Amino acid sequence: MPNKIQYVFVILIFTILIGIAIIYTIPNPRYDLILSNYPLLIEAFFTTIWISLLTLIGTLILGFVVFMMLRSSIVIIRAIAEVFSEIIMGTPLLVMIFLVVYPVGQLIDNKNKLFLGIIAMILYNSPYVANAYESTAAVVGYDQYVVMNLYNFKWYQKYRYIILPQMIKPFIPSLINNLSSVIKGSALLNIISISEITYMTTVISNKSYAFIEGYYIMWLMYLIITIPLSLLAKYLGKKVSP
Repeated sequence: MPNKIQYVFVILIFTILIGIAIIYTIPNPRYDLILSNYPLLIEAFFTTIWISLLTLIGTLILGFVVFMMLRSSIVIIRAIAEVFSEIIMGTPLLVMIFLVVYPVGQLIDNKNKLFLGIIAMILYNSPYVANAYESTAAVVGYDQYVVMNLYNFKWYQKYRYIILPQMIKPFIPSLINNLSSVIKGSALLNIISISEITYMTTVISNKSYAFIEGYYIMWLMYLIITIPLSLLAKYLGKKVSP
């Protein structure tokens, strides 16, 4: 059996199993109580997407700053980046959101929970993106650094003309995978009452008492976003691989 047919068969089996779970694991399913609020669900769906895109853009910028700091020849700059990364990577996202929105928010007198929530997610994801930058920078061989030094390239010339152009293609799959992680992580913004998928389905479920149905619909909404992203990342990964 050809590989593609096998994959289609497996996908079909999982689709059937998910369908059986959704339909038969609840004695008297009341999906209509959740789906009748479809305008709110659609709004939450797109809110999750744009929050994730904003987070990704901020993460790419801050992650690149951390990446450059980690590569600095100045010890204090490299130490700041390393300590920052260790602290952030050792902190759960839920704790990060709480700390940025409440203690930090009060300290800087900012009560915009959405803004602070996005900042928390940017801070949390930036060290991981910095690591992704570092991994893709490995495509630049030692010989190329020797040549750049031979021609007395400035540091910004090295990155603009040699390093960054070679990093772009292999970085794209990591970028898409990171977006998928950000989307799933955005579910924790429900603790600060941001109207994304998790928060909205929870509110609707609480009002209708259709709790399990709400979680199934929430699950499917996340799968609708993350599975295509995962497949795209794998496809692009094959395209950019040597």
